[in-house]
Amino acid sequence: MFAACGKMFRLRQLPLFKGLSNRELDLVARLADEIDVPAGKRLTTAGDRGKEFFVIAEGTALASFSDGRAARLGVGDFLGEMSLLDGEPRSATVEADSALRLFVFGRREFFGMLDKVPFVAAEIMSQLSLRIRRAEALAAA
Repeated sequence: MFAACGKMFRLRQLPLFKGLSNRELDLVARLADEIDVPAGKRLTTAGDRGKEFFVIAEGTALASFSDGRAARLGVGDFLGEMSLLDGEPRSATVEADSALRLFVFGRREFFGMLDKVPFVAAEIMSQLSLRIRRAEALAAA
């Protein structure tokens, strides 16, 4: 019981889940695996098929793209959604820059969450839209 409460508390601290009701948060907690990852561990490899969605609860990671760009990811950032949504290969290689605590959702759990918790789906779409706008601005510059 206490472990579940701690997990829900940690989830509630993340922007992606901040607006959820207790019932919705409980569902998300049941769908997510909470794991610790050591610094240096590779989470995703560009070109590989995606099988998981990750939300960073603690620590930082570095995403490297094929065009030479890199992005630092931290608490509250998420990754892996694009490959799950469109079935295309991963767009970036992501490695733990420090020790990480992650919430991980497999494909079935990810789509279950999107189906049962529309707020999370809307937040993911909002972030994807923001990423596209930033990429368009960089391309235009």
